[in-house]
Amino acid sequence: MAYAMAWIVYLLMAALIMVAFERYLSEYLSHQPRLFIRALLAVGLFTPGVVSAETVYMVPACIAILFNVLIKSGLGVVKASLPILVVASVVFGVLLFRESRRQAAANYSENNS
Repeated sequence: MAYAMAWIVYLLMAALIMVAFERYLSEYLSHQPRLFIRALLAVGLFTPGVVSAETVYMVPACIAILFNVLIKSGLGVVKASLPILVVASVVFGVLLFRESRRQAAANYSENNS
């Protein structure tokens, strides 16, 4: 029960961090950096990971990385950072694809006008 409660509290706090970014900080940024920072924040906060191979419990990947840095486990840091790297490459690949499609559409409409 405590495991589920900890996840609920963590997800609530992560969602509040995202809302605070959108409400208070994003107004100072233009569209491109805002989208990049929003995606980076979401990947860092919401990607699950594992602390070690012996446990079956999932933890936030950023917490797993910090834990492995604190116990000075080099291989553990690499293993803990793999979920974030995979999710980040998928998310930023999709963002790059969308941006290239948007640029191509803008260039096409500009040339045909």
